[in-house]
Amino acid sequence: MTTVAENACAECEELLQGWTRRRLRFDAHLNPKKSSLDMEPDEFVSFVPMDAVGEYGGLNLDEVRELEEVYSGYTYFADGDICIAKITPCFENGKGALAEGLANGIGFGTTELHIVRPGPSIDRRFLFYVSIADDFRKIGESEMYGAGGQKRIDEGFIKDWMPPLPPITTQQRIARFLDEKTARIDALIEKKRALLDRLAEKRQAQSFEGAKIQLV
Repeated sequence: MTTVAENACAECEELLQGWTRRRLRFDAHLNPKKSSLDMEPDEFVSFVPMDAVGEYGGLNLDEVRELEEVYSGYTYFADGDICIAKITPCFENGKGALAEGLANGIGFGTTELHIVRPGPSIDRRFLFYVSIADDFRKIGESEMYGAGGQKRIDEGFIKDWMPPLPPITTQQRIARFLDEKTARIDALIEKKRALLDRLAEKRQAQSFEGAKIQLV
């Protein structure tokens, strides 16, 4: 009779079969060119400054601009691309996101982003999770160039990065698992935030009632 630990080890060994490591340049496109865009100048796209890039995921997509307004001088990306902050301390703090829900499927934003467009051998959600992992950020931090608050990650570092890549079906399984866990955590955080808001409102009401009694 096998134990739980033995079953877990067997499953782990199954997952690790077929894992590879090779430079990301062979499986993804870095900082794609905007010249391939087929859009009218007055069409709207999402605009994402650095403060709209979340830590460990998420983009604030409240702002849109016309394409001609942002075409020059900003970083281009599209739905499905992975955005990675390249400047300190944003990189170390985990700023990055998987672009989804962009206006017309297109976004432009801060020039302090590297854009990774995964090829068919990589699940984009899997690669996003790997890109916000502590291992990747720690290695990148040691490879930054520049001085003081202007240190940055070079495109070459990401091209030569060798993430652990299981078969695509395993990547999808891992990504689905992390999606589910992340959704549960987000739901718990939201519940706690709502509880704290109600508690603050209750305390404010009690303080107001106390002040009224003193005045009487």
